[in-house]
Amino acid sequence: MKAVLYPFGQDEPIVALTRDFAQLQWAVVGSPAEVAREIADATILVTSNRVCSAAYGEALRANATPLLRWIHFTSAGIDGGLRMGLPAEVTVTNSTGVKAAMVSEHALALLLALVRGLPGLQAGQRARRWRHDAAFAAMRTLEGAVVCIIGLGSIGRAVARKAKAFDARVIAVSRAGDVGGDIDELFPRERLADALACADAVVICTSSDPTSHHLISADALAVMAPKALLVNVARGNLVDGAALTAALQAGRLAGAALDVTESEPLQSTSPLWDLPNVIISPHVAGGGSTGYAQQKVLFAENLACLAAGEPLRNICHIPRRRRRDR
Repeated sequence: MKAVLYPFGQDEPIVALTRDFAQLQWAVVGSPAEVAREIADATILVTSNRVCSAAYGEALRANATPLLRWIHFTSAGIDGGLRMGLPAEVTVTNSTGVKAAMVSEHALALLLALVRGLPGLQAGQRARRWRHDAAFAAMRTLEGAVVCIIGLGSIGRAVARKAKAFDARVIAVSRAGDVGGDIDELFPRERLADALACADAVVICTSSDPTSHHLISADALAVMAPKALLVNVARGNLVDGAALTAALQAGRLAGAALDVTESEPLQSTSPLWDLPNVIISPHVAGGGSTGYAQQKVLFAENLACLAAGEPLRNICHIPRRRRRDR
């Protein structure tokens, strides 16, 4: 059985799959042209959302054959793959859960930094000023605060568990999920505004797809309380960046912490860089671990399922696609 690995360099952890699953015939490729050459007799494609492009999609669709049964994304997101177009009738899986621990830790770190006023404390430190009264007055706590989590995948669930440990009241917005456990109240997507209106903090963990573009729109921001905080560790296009900037500048939102932005890297001219109530981290929430150990387990389980003709884990439900002419 042949597997194609694109576009990872030899120094990237995921390439260890070629060593740990030596029973497969591997082709490690580095360009769409090489994908076109190697994919025709491949059964498995291991790839990443970060490299999806029109050229890659065309090479894949034009040269894949019915032998290709499984496309695995080493990322949780597959929005780039959806945009470039994937071959029809191929099972697609993602790596949801592989980096839930790291991303949820980062989300809580960003949230706590806003709640405890760390941006102001750092500004005082840089200015060598002991601003006790102002800093003390700005302090808040998660105890008793309403934390709204948008998206209850593995990351959202992990954020909920960690927020609950700080004695927050946790509510969630999800198209699929159950109340109970760490979730005190569950809202369907159609009631997003109701959830936002009662939140002290909102943490975005949902996936990016055509239905979630600018989910946090100007209208959504308008229903949030001026004291509310926004944390985004999901995808930048889930938030209307211009509307968010305007709300922060006007004091209609108390603060935001963004690991992702609509355009990446964030342009140096963006007003967000200079706002005192904004924390920006450069899309690093998944850092701290390669996640390879979890990737290896997931790949092994799915490889066994593929061989046995059983359903795979982390299947992505792709909107119905027309098979493209080859």
